[in-house]
Amino acid sequence: MVFVKWLLVFLLSFAVAFVVIITFSQPQFQVQVSAHIFTYNTKALPVWAYVAGALALGLVCGLSVAAYNFVRLRAEMFKKDRQLRTLESELQAAQAKPAETSTPQEPAGDDSL
Repeated sequence: MVFVKWLLVFLLSFAVAFVVIITFSQPQFQVQVSAHIFTYNTKALPVWAYVAGALALGLVCGLSVAAYNFVRLRAEMFKKDRQLRTLESELQAAQAKPAETSTPQEPAGDDSL
């Protein structure tokens, strides 16, 4: 089953890569254009370079957010694990103390019926 899953992932990745390569090799994506970003004009690059740059920028931003959340949540998990160990040791210490035996006291009241 694992082999089939990885085979499907590989085939899907291959198909997507094939479509991207065929798309970027079309004449419309080979045209040299310059981008106007606010007041800055870039040098003339093919359209596919801008698309690939946007994809790379999105991947970098997404991976940085994912890495930040991974590190933050990992630190929080270690903190909670430390608190759990402290509470477990306190519980074991409390259970190890001899229980104070006390007899329940009867309510003071009238014993005549």
